Amino acid sequence: MVPLFFLIFAKPNSTEMIRRISMLLVIVLISGLTVSAQKRKVSGFMVTFYNTENFFDTIDNPAKADNDFLPTSKVPWTSDRYFHKLHNIARVLTAIDSADLPAVMGFAEIENIRVLQDLVTLTPLNRANYQAILEDGSDPRGINVALAFRRDVMKEITHKAFPAAITFNTRCILYVKLTDSKKNIYHFFVNHWKSREGTSNETDAKRAENAKIMKHLADSIRSMDALANIIIMGDFNDEPKDKSISEYLGALQPIETPDPAHLYDLLYEPFLKGEGTLYYKDWDVFDQFIVSGNLLSKKHGKLPFVEVPYAFIFKRDWMLYTNKKGDHVPNRTASSKEYFGGFSDHLPVYMVVKY
Repeated sequence: MVPLFFLIFAKPNSTEMIRRISMLLVIVLISGLTVSAQKRKVSGFMVTFYNTENFFDTIDNPAKADNDFLPTSKVPWTSDRYFHKLHNIARVLTAIDSADLPAVMGFAEIENIRVLQDLVTLTPLNRANYQAILEDGSDPRGINVALAFRRDVMKEITHKAFPAAITFNTRCILYVKLTDSKKNIYHFFVNHWKSREGTSNETDAKRAENAKIMKHLADSIRSMDALANIIIMGDFNDEPKDKSISEYLGALQPIETPDPAHLYDLLYEPFLKGEGTLYYKDWDVFDQFIVSGNLLSKKHGKLPFVEVPYAFIFKRDWMLYTNKKGDHVPNRTASSKEYFGGFSDHLPVYMVVKY
């Protein structure tokens, strides 16, 4: 090929100039096609997590304390309101990337498998062929964690529910082992740790117990495969710097040269910037992704990685309302006294795995 500097700087006649311009145009076009081809080589999938705020059906479960979410409740939970919520949650999840639905979706506060199946089959999420997974925990109210994955992107190897605590009843930790089209294996864990209701000392200790069990599960996998792709997601009811996350689970702030033997919290940067996934007196980052260090090392070919910015909080104006203080906060479904018809008191988070 003729050097580019010769095409540009040699003294041409008019015919030669036309020829050189044509050649230069071809070079530019070829370069553009090469770049485009390189971009197309980068592929991957999206993972989301969403605490859906008391996503109950309208049917009484005598074994659980779900009396606040029945048609006869003080704030009636009717079929119309249930279907409205189904479509509200789906509206959020389909808006994150209008061109491609999430491959893996983790959830908190789903009552049962019927609710999750309704969400992925009776709303626009039915564009994808999702497999729904939910195992009942021991939470007194009957709300659970759950996961759904696209069958065209992932295949299930196995799943299991692990007790998230020994000393008290709570949601389980849902473990789902999946593989992608490139035969990469992923270990997904969905969590919903003890809420901050009650005294600080009591709930701190319970979240510490949740964290220790989650760490034991992650360590067990890494003892068999030091480079396992571990993705821990959930509503931890603590922020990245709190002891349950940073000390007992051992999740660190991401660094340029991550250690595969460590866990890293992908929502650390949004937390440091003052962003949040829910609002009480201020913004808090309770909803997080925590991954094994090998996923933060950019690789080529078939091996998966997560690059900067590692994870995102999805927030749009139509998901919010303005409170009395003038803050734009998540527009929730209902309180114990009033129905609002919103989405959730949490915002979803998402990350993209590439290879």
